[in-house]
Amino acid sequence: MPGGLCYSQTVLPPEGADAMRSFDPTTGLSRSTRNLLLLAIVLAVIHHADHVLRVDHSGWPFRAMVTPFTFSLIAYPVLLFALLGRASLFWLRFALLAIGAALTVFAHATLESPRMQYAMWAYNRSLEPQFWDVRNLCGIQSGTMGVIAVIVSMALNVTLVATCVSMLRDGLGRHRGHTD
Repeated sequence: MPGGLCYSQTVLPPEGADAMRSFDPTTGLSRSTRNLLLLAIVLAVIHHADHVLRVDHSGWPFRAMVTPFTFSLIAYPVLLFALLGRASLFWLRFALLAIGAALTVFAHATLESPRMQYAMWAYNRSLEPQFWDVRNLCGIQSGTMGVIAVIVSMALNVTLVATCVSMLRDGLGRHRGHTD
């Protein structure tokens, strides 16, 4: 329309929404991936604190025995490397994050099921036969705490998977040359 306002439709570039993502030049991460990694770290700290308080799925350095919990502490260097590592190591960071996420989801489905997490708080006893006499450190029975433990664990699983998907999108977007 001459001399008047011209309205136009906003059209995404052919590459889609990924082309509109901006990436930190140092890390190669988008803001959404960075925020998901930060959320995963917070949830991991809360979940590991829950492990320690529940006792039955804890281990060194909080108990005298080395357990899967002990090895799960490697999550922190992996998450920090994924968050802060150089862009030139992007795919290594992604691979380590994806392996860590897969191991976490596997552990929460097989070694430490939501039922086990809930029971230690709700009934103040472990469902593990070898720890039948173990009680949580707080000495309480709380269904609410059991539900919170399960929600944190599942939120961690979902966040890790979402973080992997977001980081993969970042890597593919960067690969296509969209490094705004």
